Amino acid sequence: MIRENVLEDILDKIQFGESVLVECKPSYIPEFTVLALLKYSRRKNLPIIIDDNLDMLYTIKTNLELFGVHEDFSDVYVIKTGGKMEVGNVIKRISISEAPSTYIQKYKEAAQEAFKNTKRAINIVLGLERLFYFVHGPQEFYMIIVSMQEFLGNKRRKAFYIIDKNVAKRAYINPLPELERIVSTVIEVEGRGISARLFFKKSASHGFRGKIIEVTMDEILR
Repeated sequence: MIRENVLEDILDKIQFGESVLVECKPSYIPEFTVLALLKYSRRKNLPIIIDDNLDMLYTIKTNLELFGVHEDFSDVYVIKTGGKMEVGNVIKRISISEAPSTYIQKYKEAAQEAFKNTKRAINIVLGLERLFYFVHGPQEFYMIIVSMQEFLGNKRRKAFYIIDKNVAKRAYINPLPELERIVSTVIEVEGRGISARLFFKKSASHGFRGKIIEVTMDEILR
């Protein structure tokens, strides 16, 4: 029997300071994961910061509209890398053509700016796997991995990296093994009709480790 507040229970038990990898295959899982996190953040009065890489937020917004869900993201702070479709309150733009060291420095400055007026926030990262297509070797690859690793343990955020596994695996270097290593929680999500199956491959919470939990679409939409 699915508890009425199963999704909220999961998000409550994920601690501030955690980095959560949400893995999925091509589906509408990213759209409904973003929607669930938005609703949760608003109920908890937590600011929302979205890393929008290569216009993924525009794709998610448009697909949600096709489902009859109209979100303007006007209350969301956005750090935008590449792309040209502006959604939400864009506070910083970073060029995709920057050298990795320059990109990382600019991203850190943007993140510092985004978090400076918040005690705690929900951070959603979209399209990260696509950035690895611009990596030209192991040195650049590990510069990005190490910079991400530095954010683990930051008590001002709960971070959710939503990754398309198929896209990640085709990158010059598949980032999934290293991403799974450096994050605190890994959730593999599979769409099943009007529900989603969450498999906790790795979790900082003993209660979730190795568990499979099902969340209904109704729970996300209400």
